[in-house]
Amino acid sequence: MDQGRTAQTVELLQQLIRNECVNEGTEASGQEIRNADTLGDYLDGVGLDIETFDAAPGRRTLAAKIEGHDPDAPSLCLNGHTDVVPVTRAGWERDPFGGELVDGEVWGRGAVDMLNLTSSMAVAIRHLAETGFRPAGDLIFLAVADEESGSAYGARWMASLHRELTGTT
Repeated sequence: MDQGRTAQTVELLQQLIRNECVNEGTEASGQEIRNADTLGDYLDGVGLDIETFDAAPGRRTLAAKIEGHDPDAPSLCLNGHTDVVPVTRAGWERDPFGGELVDGEVWGRGAVDMLNLTSSMAVAIRHLAETGFRPAGDLIFLAVADEESGSAYGARWMASLHRELTGTT
């Protein structure tokens, strides 16, 4: 694997953890706008079609797309979420929102569910866009809010209002 993309993934993961998008199951919690904006800043300027969607104040989902060259080809959606479940800080050896790199591992809430995959997918689609990749069908990266509490402000909301961006029709 390219060490540059590995470093980008680690740095992006650390920032997503540090943004503390904690979903307590209420409309006002989560504040995934912080992670959506971080991802948007990272993906900006490489030719991706980027859109954001706010299901409620602070509950932002980001979609980034590489348009396919065949309108009849199916789309592929890389779907990750940007929120994490609450944490009892006393139960942690390290700051759960520190995003520390210790012995080659990133520590923090969401480091293995699922901010690691969300950051990896963002780095992958950015790399594909930078290299001019053009798939047959649309390639969509979707970073959704509210996965940890039923998706009313995330994937379910997107599927009901913007189904074309979920890779299904």
